[in-house]
Amino acid sequence: MTTVITLPDRAKKALHTADHEPALVALVQKTADITEIKNADGRAQCHTAYMTLKTRRTDIRKAGKDARDDATKFSKAIITEEDRLVALIEPEEQRLQKLRDEWDAKVEAERREKAQAEQRRKDGIRAKIDELRAVPLNLWEAPAEKIAAALEDLEAFEVTADVFAEFIDAAHSARAEVVAKLTAMHAAAVERAVEAARVAAEREELARQRAEQEERERQAAAARAEQERVDRERREAEEAQARAEREAEQRKIDEQKAEIARQQAALEAERKRIADEAAARQRAEEEAAAARRRAEEEAAAAERRKQEEAAAAVRRAQAQLEEAERRAREAADTAVRNAAPAMLEALEMFVDGVQRDDKEAVSIAFGKARKAVALARPAQAQRELQPAAA
Repeated sequence: MTTVITLPDRAKKALHTADHEPALVALVQKTADITEIKNADGRAQCHTAYMTLKTRRTDIRKAGKDARDDATKFSKAIITEEDRLVALIEPEEQRLQKLRDEWDAKVEAERREKAQAEQRRKDGIRAKIDELRAVPLNLWEAPAEKIAAALEDLEAFEVTADVFAEFIDAAHSARAEVVAKLTAMHAAAVERAVEAARVAAEREELARQRAEQEERERQAAAARAEQERVDRERREAEEAQARAEREAEQRKIDEQKAEIARQQAALEAERKRIADEAAARQRAEEEAAAARRRAEEEAAAAERRKQEEAAAAVRRAQAQLEEAERRAREAADTAVRNAAPAMLEALEMFVDGVQRDDKEAVSIAFGKARKAVALARPAQAQRELQPAAA
């Protein structure tokens, strides 16, 4: 007999629980009386006990981790070997499963096809029976002749086993039911035809009576219309005569009003003519006065413009003269300033020529001096003329 070790037992064996558990319990009981620290010795005792328990705890954790690591490696090895062994048989298993599934699918398809064919056969027979039962619905309120023809066709129709098979009883029942319905429908149709003929005769008689009544009403209406026409023509003649008399009287009144209006219009026109002439004279006088005022104002304005233009011309001439004088002064000053260096250079050359007894240098110095004097003279003359012009 093989003894099966449970997982908890295997865990206890891996961690040596049987050896460690009594010692751990005893260790906890040993430190149970440490409930308070009162001095340094008490603290040292508590710390020593704490470190002992901590060491045992970490040892247990380490042993558990080692056991788990070993179990993990063992589990991975089991999985690898498991996959190898399965790979030996799995392809054949899948091949056989495929063969089996293909056979089952084929058998199922054949079964479904047979079932569908059988269902189609039954549905076809039921459809024929339903068509048979639908005959009365299609002939609802049809004429008796059409129902009689359908009844004859149905009585000649034979219900056979080769057509209706296991539904032959239902077919016989449906045929009998339809024959009974058609028979009742035919009788009702005959009654409806008789009733319709009676109703048609009544309608025809009613229509004749209505036509006679309408003819009488038409003749009465024609007589009323003729009388109304005569009365209307008489009223219209009387109204026309009265209207003509009123219109003649109105024309007289209108002519009198027109004459009065004409006379009033003539008086109003005369008054308007006199007023217009007075207004025209007034406007002419006002326009003449306004024209005189405008002429005087325009003459005064023209005189003012002439004076302003003359003053503006004087101001422009004065400004132009002042600008010309300013430019002449600037030109003269510039000429004198430009001639001064040349005069100085000629004087220096002259002194140097005299000192060196160089007649040619003295002659050149005289020439430069004359040129400088010639350049400065127009500017000097302009300067002398400016005060005279002012």
